[in-house]
Amino acid sequence: MSKRSVEACHERLQQLGVRALADAELLTILLGPTAGMNSTRDAAQHLLDTLPLSQIAWASADELRQQPGIGPSRAAAIAAAFELGRRGAWSPPKRGERVLEPSRVWELMRHVAHAEREEFHTVLLDVRGRLIKSAKIAEGSLTQCPVSPRDALREPVRIGAHGVVFVHNHPSSGEPSPSPEDHDLTQRLRAASELVGVMARDHVIVGTGGYYSFVEAGRWR
Repeated sequence: MSKRSVEACHERLQQLGVRALADAELLTILLGPTAGMNSTRDAAQHLLDTLPLSQIAWASADELRQQPGIGPSRAAAIAAAFELGRRGAWSPPKRGERVLEPSRVWELMRHVAHAEREEFHTVLLDVRGRLIKSAKIAEGSLTQCPVSPRDALREPVRIGAHGVVFVHNHPSSGEPSPSPEDHDLTQRLRAASELVGVMARDHVIVGTGGYYSFVEAGRWR
């Protein structure tokens, strides 16, 4: 049964192309004929019924192997396939590249959207807006990550960065819309940056649903 279900998916892929296959069929091919259940297709469908595809895509091999029919080898295959897909389709900015547009900040920091806890990061830029480095400043709970302007600006001041973009995530909701506390923190960070001579360029909130830029939203005045 397991072998036949995999062969059927292979045949459909050859006949129709990879884009025509359902999520369960693609996972069936990844799992192969030794998923540990009577039907590999059942294992794939159970995994999709338990976890949304967006969560499977970022799950570790250890997390995946907890699911029925997903042993260590199959879990590793799924995790590796999604990681290869990310590397091929997503090319985050590298050191020395300009990171002035919020979309580029999102490309650099989108992995933070999938963190289990709220995190606060800074993206440090030179005078031309080129990436020097990103730095994780703090990690909090599911719903909050207290951070002071002093902590947020310590690294930019230490290395002599010209500019900084502040970044944090919203793991509880996945939605990047700012809270009143986010607005207040943004104002305090901007004021502190001015005092220490670092140019605050933006505050970007990342979530599984996308990103929010205070600059793009016109809230940077």
